[in-house]
Amino acid sequence: MKRIMGLVLGIGVLTLSLGALAQADLDAFPIGTTTMVYNVTAEDMSEPQVLELDVIARESGEYTVKMYTESTGTEDQLSGFGFIFGATSVAYGGEHDVNYSSLQALINQRSRLQEGQEYLLPGGTEFTDIVGVTIAGVFALEGMFIDPDQEDTRMTVAFGLSQPVFISPRVVSEELRDGEWVEVFRLELVEYTFTEGEG
Repeated sequence: MKRIMGLVLGIGVLTLSLGALAQADLDAFPIGTTTMVYNVTAEDMSEPQVLELDVIARESGEYTVKMYTESTGTEDQLSGFGFIFGATSVAYGGEHDVNYSSLQALINQRSRLQEGQEYLLPGGTEFTDIVGVTIAGVFALEGMFIDPDQEDTRMTVAFGLSQPVFISPRVVSEELRDGEWVEVFRLELVEYTFTEGEG
């Protein structure tokens, strides 16, 4: 069975690794509360799931990260509701999973990326079609890659640049079916707010 990037759903299993697609270290968040709201969709979901992340940065150097999730669907669709974020993956629905650890170097060097350029990643993968996009008020550089070991899947990932984001502003996974690319998963930032002061 093909493994495609998404969200691994599991009731009672809500874990958030601070390295999960982290686009910014916690110390990049200004003192106050940064709220990031994402919609998560997959081809087998009737309605988007909502993922809200709050990063509260305090003058003392301590941080609080809160996560709230919400989903509407049938009993089957919600049988494994929840989110798991790993160090180099977000997974969805038990049957889908793609490792994009080759992007870690780009995540670390995202400020050096340039529109229109192509970057060779470990394992021979290329990150291409890089364009500037604004997602929920966050300017990002977005590109696409196809894993040479899974040529029937491709991923689009945006790297947030103008404001710190905890998770990529957009992650899209597609699968090649009968010569057509079909979107099977999308995680997209839909709201970004910042409130000054300790929350």
